[in-house]
Amino acid sequence: MKSSILTIGDEILIGQIVDTNSAWLGKKLTELGIPVNEIISLADTKESIKKSIENAMLKSDLILLTGGLGPTKDDVTKAAIAEFLNVGTYFDENLYNKISQYFIKRNLPISKYVKIQSTIPETAQLLTNNVGTAPGMLFKKDNKVIISMPGVPHEMKWIFKNSIIPILPQLGKIENNIYQRTIKTIGIGETRIAAKIEDITDTFPEDISLAFLPSSGQVRLRVMSSSQNDNTVHVDKFVNQISSRLGDYVYGYDSVIIEDALKDLFISKNLTLSTAESCTGGYLSHRITSVPGSSKYYIGSLIAYDNHIKESQLNVQSETLLNHGAVSEATVIEMLSGLLNKTGTDIGIAISGIAGPNGGTPDKPVGTIWVAYGTLENYKTKKLTLFKERLRNIHYTATAGMNLLRLFVLNNT
Repeated sequence: MKSSILTIGDEILIGQIVDTNSAWLGKKLTELGIPVNEIISLADTKESIKKSIENAMLKSDLILLTGGLGPTKDDVTKAAIAEFLNVGTYFDENLYNKISQYFIKRNLPISKYVKIQSTIPETAQLLTNNVGTAPGMLFKKDNKVIISMPGVPHEMKWIFKNSIIPILPQLGKIENNIYQRTIKTIGIGETRIAAKIEDITDTFPEDISLAFLPSSGQVRLRVMSSSQNDNTVHVDKFVNQISSRLGDYVYGYDSVIIEDALKDLFISKNLTLSTAESCTGGYLSHRITSVPGSSKYYIGSLIAYDNHIKESQLNVQSETLLNHGAVSEATVIEMLSGLLNKTGTDIGIAISGIAGPNGGTPDKPVGTIWVAYGTLENYKTKKLTLFKERLRNIHYTATAGMNLLRLFVLNNT
């Protein structure tokens, strides 16, 4: 079984929203052993939907659509599918009652649009949606399967996981034995990685591939086999060889993110952490606390955006700010000292910089970031020279900060 993913919506084409549905579906289908032939975004018109389904059926056995199932005039997916299949539509009273109950439970009025949403193509097999009003719909034509789902991400995911995955074996033969592992690296670029592991990748058989996926200071290495044979052992062997070669640049595997790796490391060492942030404005603490269990090691943050707060809350000396400036090695050292004395944590990190797009000078251009991290007795500093874009600088600095903390704990505790 091979698949095509069609995401419907003018808002995708004009850049108003980012299409996350296709990325999520592509990942899940690959994990299930169903190759994805194509991902296409298309307009909210019946003609584009019908033509795209027709083209997808030439190359795929399973066609997944997201979007256009609402009750408004721009939601034309149901009508397009009905025309493509040359079938009529009908009012489904059971569906109407179910959607009505959804509104009643939430003390919302039942509008005329509920009746529109309850009108579906004649041959549709409804797929339960317990987190929204629009059900998924399954159709069959010429031994191919067409499945339409809502465009709302959490609804689409619920339907796929609960109403589609259980019936996939009944829809077609899943022949491909896809097995993949992802090595998560940080602090090293893909060119350096490629050079370091070239002799290993040269020994890969034809049915095992390696992909480099760089993103904001990190590189994911995906080792994948799509052979009919079980290549689990071979993939795992190459993952172990690459990981051994890259050493501390590797922080985790598969679904692990740097926030997870930092949390697990601190908890395993029974260490506590606090943060003092200026230019990142609390984004580092947000990232740290975004994963469950962070309260077991993370104590808190002080956002010292203004110099007055640096002085009054972190005991940064006015002479230091006057002589060196807020963005300086001397200032972040004093920020770190004040933070650790105030919070009493084992380890801390302090950040001050010029995120941009304004505020830079010839000596300290936009993207100049200073970081101090460690303990009262043993600390290190790092100067980052980054980019012109504000949000990119903030995101990169938070990621780099977590990696600096990770390496400090690995090498000093």
